Amino acid sequence: MKYKQAYDRYLIKTEKNGTNDNISTNHGMFVKIYNEAQNKYYEWLLDRKSEDDVRYIQKTLIQDKKINAGQTKTDFNTFPLPNDYFDFGSTWAKASTEKCKGVEIELFEMKTENKNEVLQDEFQKPSFKYREAPFTISSDAIQVYKDDFDVPSIYLSYYRYPKQMSLVNNSDPESPFLDEETEFDDKLTDRIISLCAKEFDLNSENSRVQLQQQRVTQKV
Repeated sequence: MKYKQAYDRYLIKTEKNGTNDNISTNHGMFVKIYNEAQNKYYEWLLDRKSEDDVRYIQKTLIQDKKINAGQTKTDFNTFPLPNDYFDFGSTWAKASTEKCKGVEIELFEMKTENKNEVLQDEFQKPSFKYREAPFTISSDAIQVYKDDFDVPSIYLSYYRYPKQMSLVNNSDPESPFLDEETEFDDKLTDRIISLCAKEFDLNSENSRVQLQQQRVTQKV
């Protein structure tokens, strides 16, 4: 669906006889409303990754992106998250010793507050022998802990940010939309538009808000 088509559908859901109940939404305002609604709904779907709904956003899953270490410390290496990172999927690494290079190891996430406990636990601490190491995520980076081996790179699967709607001239609220397609298919885009309409009706105290909520929660 083109951005302009999404805007027209939004107007249909919010306007009364083409007048928007005397309240207008210009292009610039719609871009803001749409991007916020899309990110909110996208995050909601990611929270339900164990359910079937996640299949609607599989196109945003980046598989096994190689990331080289940004900083190397005595007990861990730091790997910067990609600029388009939105949510974590999974990760694994290749580790090396003086004698063995590029050996695949499993990575498992640990909570920062449990770090000392995990690193002192014989069954959970970094081990080249057992091909596993813990990691944490903080400060826009992944920290992979190590012992008598090095971890020069990791392979990260993650959900990227969905494409954001924009105008030809973002400083002009009446500028035309870029002639691009929305990120998701028409069914999912319609649900995002309904969420936009719901937010509009909530802000304008419109009685249609319950109808808009029904449109959002209908199964795709």
